[in-house]
Amino acid sequence: MRKYSKSIVVGLFAFCLSYASWGQGLSFSYLIPKSGYLSAPVSPFSIRGIGIDFGPFIGVDTGLTLYYMSGLGMSGLPFPSEEPLVGPQFSLMVPLELSLGVKVGIVSVRVLGGGFGLWHLNTRINQGNMDRALRDAEDWVVLNADLSLNNQLGGGWLAGIAFDWHVSKDFSISTEFRYLDGSSGAALTGSYTGAPSDGQLITRDVDYADARIDVEGLEISLGVSF
Repeated sequence: MRKYSKSIVVGLFAFCLSYASWGQGLSFSYLIPKSGYLSAPVSPFSIRGIGIDFGPFIGVDTGLTLYYMSGLGMSGLPFPSEEPLVGPQFSLMVPLELSLGVKVGIVSVRVLGGGFGLWHLNTRINQGNMDRALRDAEDWVVLNADLSLNNQLGGGWLAGIAFDWHVSKDFSISTEFRYLDGSSGAALTGSYTGAPSDGQLITRDVDYADARIDVEGLEISLGVSF
């Protein structure tokens, strides 16, 4: 599965490069997740606006952004948690979106919609938050978990709006706002040991095959296109 997932990411990136001659851009992107800690103020690497125009009002864009995520939430678990359960980690996002726009003077307004691929790098469990979530679910006094995470490729949908200020014929400055909603498989296995109020130690095995890392929130990008 990992080999297949990485092949998809490489394929999407190759698609980006294959159309680089039609138009490209550099951007600073920032993600504000719904259930997680804020990403780094500036992504370590971001190329957006690579694509092709089919006319003055319609086009297809893609790109690549590498985020440094401080923490992300998880779903598909048999217990709730309002705290991020994974991170910090790097997250690679490759969007593919359709843009519909209109130009008024030197400003273009574009409506964006499409999907994105997602791959987390060096994913780690937030051990403190995970232990507290399991402890609250069991209603134990103490608990220590020893878990492993099987990271998988993910994806989701996105929608947003963009404003482009055309400084010249071949150069523009853009501000983009997108809402992202996606996830990736992250099965958890292992065990945890703890004690209820009577002090008797209990060990339980973990096999959360449906666990997922959630990526949902607002993405803000500021970039240039040429």
